[in-house]
Amino acid sequence: MSSATSSETVRNGSCLCGTVRFTVKGDPFHYLVCHCKNCQKSSGSAFMMNVWFKDKVFTMIAGQDALSFFQDTDTDTGKPLSRYFCSKCGSNVFFRMSPDLPRSDVHIVQGSAIEGSEIWAPRKESFLTNRLPWVNSLETKPKGKKSKL
Repeated sequence: MSSATSSETVRNGSCLCGTVRFTVKGDPFHYLVCHCKNCQKSSGSAFMMNVWFKDKVFTMIAGQDALSFFQDTDTDTGKPLSRYFCSKCGSNVFFRMSPDLPRSDVHIVQGSAIEGSEIWAPRKESFLTNRLPWVNSLETKPKGKKSKL
């Protein structure tokens, strides 16, 4: 890895087939593991790894025309969001809050879609009442700790 600081590091991300490609600059400002039923169904797994980036550090580089979205209005928070996925391979790529809500200036990216995301650790788990019984509590980083997410 280069000597660039983590705020300058640019990481590549993509869907499974590589049609949809994007970059993120720096580290996410938030990372959580979501156990809500919609994230479980959307990911096809026990939870979804959601890393949060401001719009200004997220750049689409290919496949914009292959992106489709599902308007998820039946969320546990009651706040609708748009779940974007690749129309060719079906991979989840990111989701966005509705434009009229706080945090609408954020891309919430599926962690595994980003190369090098294994250096980050989640800060929080959400919707623990839906956590499947065979999933152990995750080791999370307290908010005040200085480390890579």
